Amino acid sequence: MKARLAVLVALAAAITLTSVAAAGPDAAKQRVAITMKGLPNGRFVLEPMQAGALESDSGTVSPVIANYVPRVVMREGQRVEIYKPVVWQLVGKRGTLTIREPRNEWVDAGADLGGPEIGTGTWKVVRGTGQYAQIAGGGRSAHAGLSGGTSPWFARQEGFLTSS
Repeated sequence: MKARLAVLVALAAAITLTSVAAAGPDAAKQRVAITMKGLPNGRFVLEPMQAGALESDSGTVSPVIANYVPRVVMREGQRVEIYKPVVWQLVGKRGTLTIREPRNEWVDAGADLGGPEIGTGTWKVVRGTGQYAQIAGGGRSAHAGLSGGTSPWFARQEGFLTSS
């Protein structure tokens, strides 16, 4: 009887330790949203979407490397402009975060009638200081703005960041 109890206790302990070890890396993963306004030089707000190491932040955003000459392709009759890459520097109260968007694809959503152009892409952390030091991760991005660059452009990046 004592042997069975000892085996059950050891098995329960092993399962508990395995569960905790498996949860360890995910515990540092945090979902965030970064909203930008007034591009190419404007403001940003970083909002944690769940608890984690990063706190809310805001500040200025500007392009570091931007290739503004798109490659144009046609997809099922729709013109698509492909921009790559764009590197953004976000300078906030809690540190500096540099992210890279390796590729964005833009389509016209009614620009002839005053409507926006819409873009989607991906992003990844390049480097950071302050609360962004030792941060890795990335996600997807969405962009909208009127053609010609005369009005504010908006962007939102959502994804997961991991602190090491």
